[in-house]
Amino acid sequence: MSGHEEAYRELAGRFGYADSPQLRRVLEYLINPLQARLFARLPAAPEELAQQFGLPVEQVKRELDDGFLKGLLFPRNFQTRESYRFARNMVQLHDATQSILKMDPAANRELFQVWEDFCRNGGYDRDYALTYLQHPQPRSRIVPAYLAIKDNPNLLPDEDIRMLLKAQRLIAVVSCSCRKRALAMGRECEKSVDGNCFLFGRGAEYALSRDSGRALSYEETLKIIEQNEEDGLIHSWPNSRVLQVGTLCSCCYDCCVDWERLTKNGVDIGRRWAKSRYQATVDLEKCDGCQICVERCQFDAVEMVKVPGSKKLKAEVDAEKCFGCGVCFLKCEPQAIAMDCVRPPEHIPAVQAAPAS
Repeated sequence: MSGHEEAYRELAGRFGYADSPQLRRVLEYLINPLQARLFARLPAAPEELAQQFGLPVEQVKRELDDGFLKGLLFPRNFQTRESYRFARNMVQLHDATQSILKMDPAANRELFQVWEDFCRNGGYDRDYALTYLQHPQPRSRIVPAYLAIKDNPNLLPDEDIRMLLKAQRLIAVVSCSCRKRALAMGRECEKSVDGNCFLFGRGAEYALSRDSGRALSYEETLKIIEQNEEDGLIHSWPNSRVLQVGTLCSCCYDCCVDWERLTKNGVDIGRRWAKSRYQATVDLEKCDGCQICVERCQFDAVEMVKVPGSKKLKAEVDAEKCFGCGVCFLKCEPQAIAMDCVRPPEHIPAVQAAPAS
């Protein structure tokens, strides 16, 4: 086996897929043979790599910088780009290489195609879904649409999008890797457009330093949040009382790869996302039977039922299925839906669950 052949295999092996032809195609698309050999030796200083491979230091630095810009390498310092390392896990590699705001999905369709092949046919979707069975608690939770609960007296800072955003020192918006890939594969999102996922703190610094995202003010972020809620997207936040975190996702059933992975492999989505502390309830006297809440609910928690004394079907919420996202509340014109706080503050863990080993 040649040097670069072994290097590709070694890099794929770091994620447990040394013999995967699908992941090999992903790496070959993103990394040329020389880069594969260099990246397999990381972490190491450019000068050390240059000496090992008999290359000019400047050439080595260019190859490393290229890996950084593509989302493969992560330096300790984003400005000086010192101490590069290769992606530490598949989620990081998957998202960083695809969630580039300026990337044209049509022009880069081959990139998304090789990722699609690996995820769907290379076993990654199944393997990823099954890891959630090992978590002691969901690692993320649903944060209600803030316009649905902003005046609720039970509202905690941990579930108020406004307070969560104000706690972040730096905010950047990036592409959603799920939505971007779906678009490239011809599955245009029915709910929203690209460019509405957020990175905070060091994650935001990373995106801005490689020009994969755009810096936002608090006001600009809240405006996108409001549009996400208008579109019916569901906010996902790390499941703990810690306010300063790395990401905020706004998901939808039709293109969220996590949602698809879990349902396809028979894993309850409750292993991935904890419910919010809230639950939607319907005032049958006010409900006019418009069914908009049914259309907007992505958890299949609302159905139309016959009500004694009414010719119209009325909305009914299944409490077991409701995750308390609040998107149904936002479009209920007769204001028949309420968001009731049904879980105590202790429902939100103090510490996030550790990843499965």
